[in-house]
Amino acid sequence: MIGSNFDTPIMYQDLANSTMGPLNMPFGMYGAGLYGAYSSYLGGVQLPRQLDQDKFQTMQKKENEGKKTMKIAGAALAIILALGGIGRIRKGIKTSGGLTKYLGNKWDGLINWIKGNKKPKIKKTNWFKRQWQKFKNWSKTSVV
Repeated sequence: MIGSNFDTPIMYQDLANSTMGPLNMPFGMYGAGLYGAYSSYLGGVQLPRQLDQDKFQTMQKKENEGKKTMKIAGAALAIILALGGIGRIRKGIKTSGGLTKYLGNKWDGLINWIKGNKKPKIKKTNWFKRQWQKFKNWSKTSVV
C-alpha cells in the first residue's frame, strides 16, 4: 500500500513519507541507509509548495467579519447605555442650574479626584427624621 489517504489520488500523495516503516522493507534495502530507504519516487524532483492564499483570504475575511460584528455590538451597547443615562444627566443639569454649571461641577470633581482632594461630608439625616420634620412644619403653617 502506497499511502493511507484514500481521499487523495495517488499522484497527489507524498510518496516519500508513505506508511511503509523500516521493518517492512525487503532485505536488500537495509544497506541503503536511513535516508536512502525513503527516497522519493520522483527522481529527486520536488514539487513546489502550493500557496495557501485562498485559505489565508478566507481567514482574513472571517476575522474582518468578526471585527465588524464586534464594532456593531459595541455601538449598540453604547447607544443603549447613553439612552439609559439621559434621565440621570438631565436631572443633574436641572439641579445644578444649567449645562455650564453642571459641566463646571463635573470638571472640578475630576480635578479634585486627580489631586486627591475630598469634599467634606455633609451629615445627612435619615428619611424618617426628614419626613417627621416636614410634617411638623406643615402642621405649624396650616394652623394659622
